[in-house]
Amino acid sequence: MANDPYILVENQETLDKLLDDLSLYDMAAVDTEADSMYHYNVRLCLVQITIGEHHYIVDPLAPIDIRPIFKTRAMNTLILHGVDYDLRMLWHTFRFSPKHVFDTMIAAKFLGEEGLGYASLVKKYFGIDLPKDNQKSDWTTRPLPSDMCEYAIHDTFYLHELCALLGEQLKAQGKFSWMIETCNNLIVKAMQAKEENGERWRIAGAFRLPPKSLNILKHIWLWREKEAQKIDRPPYKVFGNELMLAIVRAVSYSFPAIQENILPKLPRNFTGERRAEFLSMLQSAVSIPQKQWPPMQPKVPPPQIIPDGELIDSLKEWRDERAHELDLNESMLANRAQLVALATPVGASWDDRYDAAHFLNWQRSVWNGILSHKLAGN
Repeated sequence: MANDPYILVENQETLDKLLDDLSLYDMAAVDTEADSMYHYNVRLCLVQITIGEHHYIVDPLAPIDIRPIFKTRAMNTLILHGVDYDLRMLWHTFRFSPKHVFDTMIAAKFLGEEGLGYASLVKKYFGIDLPKDNQKSDWTTRPLPSDMCEYAIHDTFYLHELCALLGEQLKAQGKFSWMIETCNNLIVKAMQAKEENGERWRIAGAFRLPPKSLNILKHIWLWREKEAQKIDRPPYKVFGNELMLAIVRAVSYSFPAIQENILPKLPRNFTGERRAEFLSMLQSAVSIPQKQWPPMQPKVPPPQIIPDGELIDSLKEWRDERAHELDLNESMLANRAQLVALATPVGASWDDRYDAAHFLNWQRSVWNGILSHKLAGN
């Protein structure tokens, strides 16, 4: 690493050099860093790019227009590790999507690797322990300390070699086309616009709460969002979901009164005006008429779409057996949600169930083989 210094792209001169290099190569190794742990609105803070033996750290917060990067030849084909977050960040920030992707994590799953993390793969294939000191750093820090830059560039430093090693194994095992189809599907998913969920306040643990408690939860959640925006911190740094549910239970118990003495211990900074605003919000919540309380969600799906539990168990057993034979991670053949979809009678044919499970072509082919063998004679 010491013999391969990185270039920090934070001015037009270094950007021009990067653009020149990107025009000479057919693919680039890319990673990103964001600031989800320190600020309310997630911002893209770094884009690390390795092409050939050149390593760049691009600063999206610098006063330069870096969008031309994403129109270059090398950016048509990207090597990443765990592409989902990076692709979504690049699409959200720049409306950029590559034509092709090689995800080294997906490749590792197809090869049945036990360690799927980037550090685990680098250790296995190159015998190198990657630094972990800056995993939780605030990537909005400027100027960027050298240790944070060193940490960041490691995330692309080995990707080209790793891609070559894993790719050769995939080709030898006849799985390369499976990996490509899977990665192409992730590109499409990253570009799909997501509808804003108007009920994000229905957090884990709220499923069984009655309408009275759901009303209180909704108001606490909305207050936390506003407070997080005001102080520019992630909502969980105002207070966590477990404390929120504990407050809901306490307020529901004393309903319609607000008894401070039965509330769980609030964060130390809940004093003075902030505490008064919080208690005022709780009082407003319990004053909401019952007809305006949010309803409970259905506890069970309609009877006609209840999955066959015994079939799920059989499908899981067949999946695990075939995954072992193919030496790949069993979740690649079908995850839990896909097994449930296969076991739910949505149509007369297995093709209908494949559609419900959103199977890719290679998955359909493998499962056709599994089912023709297991269901023969039935």
